[in-house]
Amino acid sequence: MKNKHVGYLCLIAATAVLLLVLRFHGRTDNSIFANKIRHEKQIAHSDTISALIFYHAADYFVYQGSVIGFQYDLLQQLGKDLNRPIRISIESDPEKAYLEAFTNNYDIVGFDFNKDLYTPEYLIQSEPHSYTYPILIMRKKMEIDSTKMHIVHAPAKYANKIDFSILNNSGHWIIQHDHNYTVEELFDMLEDTTIDFVVCNYNEAITMLAFYKNLTMGPRIGDNFPRTWVLNNLNGAFNDTINNWLKNFKETNKYQNLCNKYLSRHSYVIQNSFGTRRNKISSYDKCMKAACSRYHIDWRFMSSIIYQESHFCSDVLGMGGSFGIMQMMPNTYQQYGITDTSTVEQQIWAGAKHISYLYRIFANKVDSTEIYYFVAGAYNSGPGHILDAIALCQKHGGDATHWNEVAEYLMLKSHKEYYCDPVVKCGYYPGKHTVNYVNEVMDRYNGYVITKKEE
Repeated sequence: MKNKHVGYLCLIAATAVLLLVLRFHGRTDNSIFANKIRHEKQIAHSDTISALIFYHAADYFVYQGSVIGFQYDLLQQLGKDLNRPIRISIESDPEKAYLEAFTNNYDIVGFDFNKDLYTPEYLIQSEPHSYTYPILIMRKKMEIDSTKMHIVHAPAKYANKIDFSILNNSGHWIIQHDHNYTVEELFDMLEDTTIDFVVCNYNEAITMLAFYKNLTMGPRIGDNFPRTWVLNNLNGAFNDTINNWLKNFKETNKYQNLCNKYLSRHSYVIQNSFGTRRNKISSYDKCMKAACSRYHIDWRFMSSIIYQESHFCSDVLGMGGSFGIMQMMPNTYQQYGITDTSTVEQQIWAGAKHISYLYRIFANKVDSTEIYYFVAGAYNSGPGHILDAIALCQKHGGDATHWNEVAEYLMLKSHKEYYCDPVVKCGYYPGKHTVNYVNEVMDRYNGYVITKKEE
């Protein structure tokens, strides 16, 4: 009998230990996020840092053709200081960004959570990279009737605490969470007088107001709170590296300059303004929309290619004889009946047709969500070198449907053991330039996608 009791005690103790292990080192199947959290990334031949930024104007935008933003620049500096390439993706849908924070699909997810509402069992959050607070946004010269109830609209997934006590007649203010609207959409509604008040974070407000000349900041309506990254819980030691980097970087002049550039009302970027969010990309938008519609490609992608090639200048002459707004080589132009006497509009139509041709090459070979990465690479290097990199990736067991892995083999084509491989048809190629080209084109394109309507 005594041995039986001892056995029961041992069983209870073992069960308790097992539960503790599951609590602190694992996940139980009761979690709605269990399957997502257990999804492990397959990383081969790469030390690339993958990051996802939830889009808003303060963190990622296109300014004079260049992609900038607080979190974008911060992540680029992280990659530079750690000497690791970084690939940044953008998500403008708050629901999708929210769900990605509970997966291990990225090393870093830049999505703001209220720490009071989420347990570390589901999220590993970094050291704060900055601080902000909720602020009221309203129309200029708007008179507030202190006798009426006022609704303050909060964007989707806004979880930060609101304190109306600072406002006159604080009992006359209520918060409404608009689960189907982003902060940009609420700003549009506010300017159009569809609604009267919006709450957003200060860092968003100072950037967004540059686009909306009829809107202004009211009082702050909440305490400071930290902004953090959500880290991949499979990365272990690398998460410590990220946190140590954040602690050290925040003590530097570079970090202070970054804050002055994006988080200050006196920022030169903000002072110079961005015009309107609804403005055109270039004076050739109408022509590009028509040509791209004809050939079933995104005019914003073509706009990013043109900016990269010529900054929309029609009289540029490049190395090797490339010319015109598309900067294609003479033998490529000739395939579409274009000469150096052709008009800019004719060059654009030829360029759209050529991009469509490149698109079709990769349409059944790569992930459809990443096809423009391959098209951009082929536009720069020619399709043969990209197809070589795909073949090398397949031969070495990589996932050749995703650009990140194919890009590794494109860069390896500068090494003899790779460019002499029998699967390679186009020989030597210094692929690093093309990889950088693709990153710049796609970063700009992603910015255009968010701020310019598809037509």
